[in-house]
Parts: sequence; structure tokens; C-alpha cells
Amino acid sequence: MNISLSKIIYLPKLIQSFRTNIQKQKKFMDTSVALDLQEVKRDDSLTDKDVKKIMSYYGLAVTAFLGEGFCLLRGKQMTATERHQLTYLGALTGLFDDFFDEKNMTKAQILELINTPESALPANAHETLFLRFYNKALAGNNPALIKEYFKKVFDAQVLSERQKDRSIHKEEIKEVTFQKGGISILFYRSVFEEVITADEYKLLYSLGALGQLENDIFDVYKDHQESIKTLATTTTSIQSLKETYVSLFCEVFTLLEQTGFSTSNKKQFAAFVSLIGARGLVCLDVLQQAEKTTGGIFKLDTYTRNQLICDMDTRSSQWKLIKYYSKKNYSVKNI
Repeated sequence: MNISLSKIIYLPKLIQSFRTNIQKQKKFMDTSVALDLQEVKRDDSLTDKDVKKIMSYYGLAVTAFLGEGFCLLRGKQMTATERHQLTYLGALTGLFDDFFDEKNMTKAQILELINTPESALPANAHETLFLRFYNKALAGNNPALIKEYFKKVFDAQVLSERQKDRSIHKEEIKEVTFQKGGISILFYRSVFEEVITADEYKLLYSLGALGQLENDIFDVYKDHQESIKTLATTTTSIQSLKETYVSLFCEVFTLLEQTGFSTSNKKQFAAFVSLIGARGLVCLDVLQQAEKTTGGIFKLDTYTRNQLICDMDTRSSQWKLIKYYSKKNYSVKNI
């Protein structure tokens, strides 16, 4: 059987660490980001949806999951400065995305906020909050490096606008997907004290690419409705998409082995990656079930929303998650 007993034994500890990390981060946000939200005078540019994304998703997940994942790899707890910076980088992520998706700002206006946040003049509450978060994120480790990676995030975001073009081809979609995810995770990594090595850079870039592809798989219905071209919305074969996903999943483990971190740290990080990556495999199963209703060809226009949405809270999904997490080896042949 392709089952790792050590991963099964470690699973309760991993799940408990997630819960502990979430609670710790929530407490920190109550004394930091939540106060910023109270102090910034709201107008129509800043909605309840924005606040929810900050408090319930970006500000929480970036630190409680990604940040703590970095700490597993290096074998050292997050410092107060790192938590502060990472929390604010996470909190500003949704606000930054909205500059492109909803605010219709020019690229020059967005770059001004990135390059000179200390002197930029905000036009509304949305920009005020973004600058407040950004300046607080820069008040700590590696401010120049954070800015450098933020410009790369900007470039990746501009590149992703091609995904709304019907003429975009598969290889370009793949390039955009990988770059957007890879650069984003390196952006968050930039707040940590340690200098990133070439091997860790490759590992995290691939992990970010995997995370972006997983997001696209979960968002296939929404992206299709918005005419966004992703590897998930443009495929006619879920098996082919699964092969791309599993190949990238395996690449992450290969690159992890090539890093100079301790064996113990790498094993813990591998378990963390397995649980996160297994979510994508569960969702791919859902899409494959929909595909069966159309003769084995994936036809997005014919499915209902319910056929494409993967609910990770059901018993069936949780059981599959454990099954995929527990695999000793990942390959297209055994998944």
C-alpha cells in the first residue's frame, strides 16, 4: 500500500498546530489590523467585503498558514517583527488586487503607491488603508527587498490581464499561473530574517505555482463566469489537468529534498505541503465526476454551479483529504 504511517501519526499534531496558529493570529489581528480598520475613516471605496477579506482571509491565512509553514522549514518560531510585517502584507493583498479588478486605477498610479508609499497621497479610504498597511509592513526587516518583490508582484498582476484575452494559448496561461503564484509566495517570504538561498527560492516558487493552480481549480466556476482563462477553465480533460497538478506537486517534494534544511524540518514541511496540496486533488475528483456526465470530456458550459463547487467540510471530502495526504509517494499512476 502506498501509505505513509509516519504522516498518519503526525496528522493530529499538524491539524492541532493549524488550529493553534489560527487562534494566535486572530488574537494578534485584534490588537493590530482591527484597530487600523477602526481608525481609518470609511467611505464608499472601502466596503464590508474588503474588511471581511482582510480579517477572515488574507490577514489571517498568509501568516497562520504560509508564515508558519516557512517556520517549520527553518525550524524556528516566527519573531514578533516577522508576524507584524507578514500580517500587514497579507492584509493589503486584497486591497492591492482591487486596484486592478475594481478601482480602474492606472498602472502609473499603482506603481506610485508601491514605490513611494511614505509620500503618496491617497485618493480615498481604500488607498489610505493600503498605504497604512504597506508602511507598517515596511517598518521592519528587509524593506528594500519587500519593495523589490512587490514590483514583481505588480508585473505578474499586469501579465495576468492576458487571461481575459480569448487568444491566449495554453503555454502562456501556464506561464502566467506559475509566475503569479511563485512571485506571490516569495513576496511574503521577503519579511523573514534569513537570506533566501537559490534552492529555497526554487522550492518556494514551485510551491507558489502549485498554490495558484490549486486556487484556479477551486475557482473554476467563478473564473468561467468572469471569462478568465486558466488551466482549469480551458481544459477539456480533467485527467490532463490532474497530471499537470500532480507533476508540479511532485516537483515541490523533489526541490524540498535538494535544500539544505535539516531532515526533521523537511519532513514536517513535507507533511504541511501534503495536506495543503491534497485539497486540490479532492477538488479535481469533484470536477472529474462532472466530466463523467458529459462523456468524459470536460464541458464547462453544461455544468451547474453545484457540480463544480468542492465543499471541503463534508465527510466525503475530509476522508478523501486524509487519503491523499497519507500517500507515501505522489504520481499520476497512483492518483
